[in-house]
Amino acid sequence: MDLFSIILVITVILYVVLLIMISEYIRSRKGLSSYFTRRIIHLLAGDSIVVLPLFKHVVYPVVITIILALMVFIGLSRPGNPFSKTMVVTEYDKLHVYGPLYYILAIMILVILFYNHPEIVIASTMIMAWGDGFASLVPKYISNPHMIFNSGVRYRKSIEGTLSMIIMGFLGAIVGLFLSTILTGYGFNIVGLIPIVLIASIVSGIVEMLSVGPLASFDNLTVPMASTVTILLLEHMLPSIT
Repeated sequence: MDLFSIILVITVILYVVLLIMISEYIRSRKGLSSYFTRRIIHLLAGDSIVVLPLFKHVVYPVVITIILALMVFIGLSRPGNPFSKTMVVTEYDKLHVYGPLYYILAIMILVILFYNHPEIVIASTMIMAWGDGFASLVPKYISNPHMIFNSGVRYRKSIEGTLSMIIMGFLGAIVGLFLSTILTGYGFNIVGLIPIVLIASIVSGIVEMLSVGPLASFDNLTVPMASTVTILLLEHMLPSIT
């Protein structure tokens, strides 16, 4: 067993738990809805993926996702507990409530499949964390967002939200790769990855835009998978720039 990796596992879990506690403290003090804490956690919890190259074996980051998945599942499954108050948005249906769990499961799948290609895991996770986080947040601060599809579709998306998804997803992925390079010393070719990440962000934005009605509950799975497939295809087509 690698002591450094074990310490890193504990550190990441404590980071996420502390993030949840701080977000809940701010929410309760300011009288905000659980939507606030859910968005903050969505934006910042996934950022811990930047330390992925530091782990000596794939089992360590997988253990993190298993622990967090169990914690989230138990918390969301028991109405009235502090975690449920932090994460459950009352207007969401039951499937949508479990979005954070799908988020963690998506990261777990990416880590298992592409541990040796950390640029894929980091970029796809950050596109989801920042992109989808802002896609839901920005339209709430616009007086008349331009909605897509008809009014009969639940969880409709807006043009402003989709553009935010693409822009912030792209920035999140590039920032994540840059921070990972600084923190871990892993030699990402960030300049070469820029066009690939940009296209992946656009594809993810389209997938998120189309995730309406029942599909909206699963965009935490479909978006990172869409960006992953896009990056894989482009890296295969353009190996010289990566």
